[in-house]
Amino acid sequence: MNERVTTVADLRKDGITARFSAWLSQERIFRWIPFVMVEGMIICVLIIPFILTIYISFLRWRANRPFEQAYLDGFRNYEAVLSDPGFWLSLGRTFYFAGSAVILELIIGFILAMLVHRIVAGRRIYITIFLIPMMVVPVVAGYNFSMIYLDSGPLNELLWPLTSLLGINPRIRWLSNPLAAQWAIILADIWQWTSLTFLIFLSGFSALPPQLINAARIMGASRAQVFLWVELPLLKPAIVIAIVIRSMEALKMFDPIILLTYGGPGTSTQTIAYYLWEQVWQFNKFAYGAAASILVLILFSVLIFVGIYLLGRQSEAVERGEV
Repeated sequence: MNERVTTVADLRKDGITARFSAWLSQERIFRWIPFVMVEGMIICVLIIPFILTIYISFLRWRANRPFEQAYLDGFRNYEAVLSDPGFWLSLGRTFYFAGSAVILELIIGFILAMLVHRIVAGRRIYITIFLIPMMVVPVVAGYNFSMIYLDSGPLNELLWPLTSLLGINPRIRWLSNPLAAQWAIILADIWQWTSLTFLIFLSGFSALPPQLINAARIMGASRAQVFLWVELPLLKPAIVIAIVIRSMEALKMFDPIILLTYGGPGTSTQTIAYYLWEQVWQFNKFAYGAAASILVLILFSVLIFVGIYLLGRQSEAVERGEV
């Protein structure tokens, strides 16, 4: 009797499974499955935390107090952020660090890509070597640079002949002097992320049509003319892509600062990412940090929109054959 009940239950379960499989196999249902899964992930990962952040930004609440004591405080947090000089100074430092690092990364990456593109023997070895820094874990890179930047470290020893000739103190305090600490952060970022611009530019050089270059040479153009009037215009999409991608990443600069200087000395290396982290996790000002992050998100969204617009224009130009 028990075996018969079990068999009937199994048959009923198999029937339900078969009907469910048949329902899923319908064309109109199957087309909605990826959409529902993607939308569900977006709602869980992005929309719900974003709405919660906006809600917290309107509260009067610190993390060291129970959440039940929080109450709506209007736009007071936004007013406090906009009137805080530290917010604007950290935002200005962020653009200073990002601008300096990205410009140098673009120049160095472009030169390296141009040289490697012209190498025939051993190209893969050079590509592998130049891509290694990008693969290094930021914690490892930060630890290595903390050793390099010691007063008696290898960097000062290498610079000693030059600094002695210029009459500069050969023991540069890379992490305790405000100006030196700023450039220590920039140099660490350049070392690690020039690999990305190098890879983008190398892909651009590899995609250049050899027919146009050969035609220009046959017509008597010099090497410099071929580069300026043929190769460089064709590399404009790759240049725009490198600028947009690296700028978006550099504006979030946090790892080298937290690993090397903790925003110091003073606040000389405090970027907007470190400023937000400090307000939330050091001072427990969750509502204030939420308001500041919303304002930063609006500002960076405008910059990202401009970058995407430039990428779109370059793609349209390529499709129309204008580049």
